[in-house]
Amino acid sequence: MTVTAFAPAHITGFFAVRPDPDPVKAGSVGCGLCLETGVTARVTTSTTGTTDTPDTLDTLDTADITGSGVLIRLNAEQIDLPTVEYVVESLLGAGHSQCVVELRADVPLGYGFGVSGAAALATALAVNTDLGQGLTMEQAAAVAHSAEVVNRTGMGDVAGQYAGGLVIRTVAGAPGVGAVKKVPVDAMEVSWVCMGEISTSSVLEDEKTMERINILGQRALKAMLKRPGVEHFMSLSRDFAFETGLVSPGAADAIEAVEASGGLASMAMLGDAVFALGDVSALMEFGPVGSSRIGTTGAHNL
Repeated sequence: MTVTAFAPAHITGFFAVRPDPDPVKAGSVGCGLCLETGVTARVTTSTTGTTDTPDTLDTLDTADITGSGVLIRLNAEQIDLPTVEYVVESLLGAGHSQCVVELRADVPLGYGFGVSGAAALATALAVNTDLGQGLTMEQAAAVAHSAEVVNRTGMGDVAGQYAGGLVIRTVAGAPGVGAVKKVPVDAMEVSWVCMGEISTSSVLEDEKTMERINILGQRALKAMLKRPGVEHFMSLSRDFAFETGLVSPGAADAIEAVEASGGLASMAMLGDAVFALGDVSALMEFGPVGSSRIGTTGAHNL
């Protein structure tokens, strides 16, 4: 059986981590926006003992299948993606021996677009529908959130991606455990340029950096709740990027160039990519520019 689901890309502007031994309760507060682009997961499974085997599985080299019985491809290239493996191993029934997860990402992995979270979330929704384990969408999303926390690839993307739009995460945790507030926003154009990759886990494991992030992230959250809106979000995100010291020299130059031309810009958390609203022509001198409108719809099955 083959099932397809979609989860939007998510750009975090600012955040503060809230650790907890239970990954469902752990996460982050803060704010981020979702895009219309994101990750589509096409999941094909077969059950041991059945005679019908999907064509996708028939054509596989058995060496491609991992010990957990899953093959993951991102944009047609085989990849190890721990968040997706976690989801499959958590949701896949014991009688299922093979699973192929074909992921199509419209934004790059490793640059702060929440691809690992979107891949986990889309896969969770698809696998849950396929196997009919009786979980609600919210419960399946909680598994994807746990996958991110356990693998140190993200702390709040899934909560935002499940909701869609411009999302303030007011209480940390998975969907159904944490709390979010959606800010009404038009589907305006967001543009970006990628500079380089940042390891999320390396930042999360740096105690001094995290202490500074948590103080400034909590301050930005309070300010956003007092005056929610996309322009204020961009301003707070910009200040957070510079005051935490996370902004790279190249990203700082790109942000300042956009501001000089009248636009609004900041750095995606956590990735060395600059995202911008308004006049973004200045971004073109820093590399190829991508764009998408803000997506107001959360993750869903297709």
